[in-house]
Amino acid sequence: MNKKIFLVGPMGSGKSTIGRLLAKRLELPHYDLDAIIEKEQGKTISEIFEEYNEEHFRNLESKVLMEYSMLDEFIVSTGGGAILRKDNQKIFKIGCVVYLRISLQTQYHRIKNRSHRPLLENKNIKTTIKKLDNIRGEIYQKVSNIEVDVSNLTKEDVVSNIINKLN
Repeated sequence: MNKKIFLVGPMGSGKSTIGRLLAKRLELPHYDLDAIIEKEQGKTISEIFEEYNEEHFRNLESKVLMEYSMLDEFIVSTGGGAILRKDNQKIFKIGCVVYLRISLQTQYHRIKNRSHRPLLENKNIKTTIKKLDNIRGEIYQKVSNIEVDVSNLTKEDVVSNIINKLN
């Protein structure tokens, strides 16, 4: 089994939560890119977007992804847009990429009351997540080795499903 695992998927798909649970079950270290960036910058992702811009955030994200991808074993929970950059897509090839696919309806219900998502601030959430899915959905599929639909599964079932597919 590959011990370099990247979790990708849209916001609300559970990358951070599943990453922690999967890491515990597989006894691997877990790294959450967004949490690392927030800690290093001393700012929330929203503040980084607001103070600088999305491009600045994506640069930070790529830098942190590159650093952590050099470790021997890990589970990395990426941000929803990490798959957009070609350089990041190349990094993903060194490991196993797990795409946490989620229906738009389930995604909406998970994120509708969360205001800390910079791509959703002051926007129609349903329209925005559909637009993001149109742009990113194909890329998630293209870069991933394993795909798990998380829409109707418990966290434990998602983790078990991933482990079965990794083996």
